[in-house]
Amino acid sequence: MAGRHVQNTNRDHDDNFQSLVVIEFAHGLSAQTVEWILQKITDGQAVGGAELLACSVWDQNIGESLIHVGASSSRLLMAAELMEIKKYYKDGSLREISLADIDDFMGSDELDEFLTMAEKQKIILHELETVRSIEADNVIPGFRNIYLYKGEAIISRCCAEGIIVNCFALHDKEELGRLTALWFSNILSTNQLDQVNYYFGEKIAMYFAFLSFYITYLIPPAILGFLSNFLDPYFEGFELVPLFCVFNTVWATILLESWKRTSAVHAYRWGTINTEPFEEARAQYYGVLAVNQVTGRLEPSYSDWMRYAKYYCFSVPVICFSLTLALGSMLFYFWMEEVMTKHLERNKPSYSFLLKFVPTVVYTLLVVLMNMVYRKIAIWINNWENHRLESEYENHLIIKLALFYFANCYTSLFYVAFYQQDLVLLRRYVAAQLITQQFYQQILDSLIPYILYRYQRGKAGKYVDPNSGSQNQRNCVSEEIMRQTEDERLRMNYFGTLDDYVKMFMQFGYITLFSSVFPMAAFWSLINNCTELRTDSFKMCRIFRRPFSRPTANIGIWLLGFEIISIIAVITNCGLMYMSPRVQKYTREYGPLKVILVFFLIEHVLIFTKLALSHLIDNTPEWVRTAVAAVDYQSKQAWREQRSRKAQEHLEQHRLSQRMSAANPTAQQSVLKKRATKP
Repeated sequence: MAGRHVQNTNRDHDDNFQSLVVIEFAHGLSAQTVEWILQKITDGQAVGGAELLACSVWDQNIGESLIHVGASSSRLLMAAELMEIKKYYKDGSLREISLADIDDFMGSDELDEFLTMAEKQKIILHELETVRSIEADNVIPGFRNIYLYKGEAIISRCCAEGIIVNCFALHDKEELGRLTALWFSNILSTNQLDQVNYYFGEKIAMYFAFLSFYITYLIPPAILGFLSNFLDPYFEGFELVPLFCVFNTVWATILLESWKRTSAVHAYRWGTINTEPFEEARAQYYGVLAVNQVTGRLEPSYSDWMRYAKYYCFSVPVICFSLTLALGSMLFYFWMEEVMTKHLERNKPSYSFLLKFVPTVVYTLLVVLMNMVYRKIAIWINNWENHRLESEYENHLIIKLALFYFANCYTSLFYVAFYQQDLVLLRRYVAAQLITQQFYQQILDSLIPYILYRYQRGKAGKYVDPNSGSQNQRNCVSEEIMRQTEDERLRMNYFGTLDDYVKMFMQFGYITLFSSVFPMAAFWSLINNCTELRTDSFKMCRIFRRPFSRPTANIGIWLLGFEIISIIAVITNCGLMYMSPRVQKYTREYGPLKVILVFFLIEHVLIFTKLALSHLIDNTPEWVRTAVAAVDYQSKQAWREQRSRKAQEHLEQHRLSQRMSAANPTAQQSVLKKRATKP
């Protein structure tokens, strides 16, 4: 292979070495640092190593070092048992892997193939994260200014310091080809979701499951909104607003409650239901060294009051200032639109119809730009707050982003709806913002990554030296894997599902809050999401590097965000219903006070209906609860049987000892004397 040199640095790997994970180092890094990290990966666990198989590769074309990491089957199975990974038992139930009865699990005939490639890569990542420094590791070799404390996670620290620039899982070309064919042929099938989970893991599979489920539930409001275009001429203006207001409330509640049932089924089938994995401290977490009471290891400790002080004295004011800027940009937009309207009234050009949309389109692009800038600010603030766990970090970041995006995107719509009380203008704004943002996001998330990927491939091809040759001393990494590594290094990192959920969260808000005045919102969202499903699957298979499998039982804190939107939607839809022409006619006939009281009653009825539906629709299907309870019972019975066997063995040994003592009284007296002399 051109430009590669494989070093004979791991003396323990066998001829069946399978490269599963690749670690890429910074340009120009010293061989001393790479050798030290490689040694840590292959060292035994007793000295802080990961006890994995690895070999280093020097890429002469780019002047960077790579480490290919694998593991033996026995090492992977032992780690899988400790990580409590679940597999299907021969009776059809999901159970945690146990080496004591490994033969009773499905697929255990071939132990090398018992774990999927995604599970193997997840295990290797977990083991790499457990590589820790010992007392002799004061600094990272080659970096005298980067100090280590005893028990610090070395790989995570190297990533944080920029020593390791990438750590990615290799694709399985054969499995990826099968998944791609199945994915593109039947995009919404359950079998397809199982294959996504098999290849990419639970977190990505749960995102695609939610997106597919959401698309299915968008069909009824999309059909209703599409038909409303034909019914509008038979009604006066916004006569259908009350119908959509009630429909939106009921639809949103049924969608979310039904999703809870569906996610419970997926979590059970994928083995993540009722699981709470233990989390280590983040590599970026800093503080005074102290002993962790759970693990007994030294790790940074940071006082809660200091974090709260940062949050309330800095984070909250910055967030409030950002929201104020969002409000100011909205007021600037309305001023710009007023100036444009006066200009058109004076001049009346032939293209005035198009010019009316210019301020709205400009403001929509400004909203998108502000969202991008605030996202960087929110990430910086979140890093500065110093959250200990990855889940805490992610949840706080989601809250910050959701709060700002909600205010930045919806403030102008609330202003038009309830201050200006102009439903015609509101419909135009909702249509312009929703469609413009979706079009922009499709270009940003799909077209640009593909263009960058093709550009990087073309650029890399120009600098490959075909005469550099390859020296592969141990043949631990095949030429095919080296070519595959070169290709996947050029791919983009997948940074998680955060941005994908943000888009669905904002879209859900447009539909539930304002589709009563713009019924086509669900229709355009359905078209966008069908395209999104295709482009996301294409990006996962062709553009992004393979992400590591992450366990999850649901969509996390995003479900709470959707619930909050659905509650706000009840109030918003009641307000829009009050502003509809027919209701305004009743207001003139019966007086505003009586009509307002009626709408307070309607609002409470809708909230009661929402709560009643939430109570009536069980979050977990009965058969799932029964299956989980059965597995728990069987696990307890197996544990009791194991204890009973041990107790029986101990009793038999005790009886045997008594019989031996009775047969040899001298030995018995000697034992009694020894016991008597003990203090």
